[in-house]
Amino acid sequence: MCHIFKWDTFEGYGFNLHAEKGKPGQYVGKVDPGSPAQAAGLREGDRIVEVNGVNIANENHKQVVQRIRASPDETRLLVIDPEGDAYFKSHNVVVALLNDTASENSLQDEDGKERNALNLNMTAKELRAQLAARKKYDPKKDHSIDFKKKYDIVQKL
Repeated sequence: MCHIFKWDTFEGYGFNLHAEKGKPGQYVGKVDPGSPAQAAGLREGDRIVEVNGVNIANENHKQVVQRIRASPDETRLLVIDPEGDAYFKSHNVVVALLNDTASENSLQDEDGKERNALNLNMTAKELRAQLAARKKYDPKKDHSIDFKKKYDIVQKL
């Protein structure tokens, strides 16, 4: 979460917003050195997930710019870096900031199907446990079967 405040000594927030061809969403372009955006931790290539608490996944460039400009002196951006974005997409996890009042860890996509959501209000330990629970069973890594049992199973084939 980047909470960016405008400074009296700097015009604007100090970053460009752009879309990439073939990739949905809005991304952070150039971040000006010494800008409020840089001070807030915004980095070039970050994907913007939410603006001021509103998910912008289905919005175009103009709509996102309007959301950022809606608050004259500050904006809150939920962003994810390219590595994190790739990881969560490969694990089918939707990145979203959930309110404390939320009772579920799921979101609905365009088709109305529920998708797993990343609850940013959980601890790292809880997140690791949640991801471990989703991990698929790998019989090659199952050490509960000793070598003799494995040998017998292979002999039966």
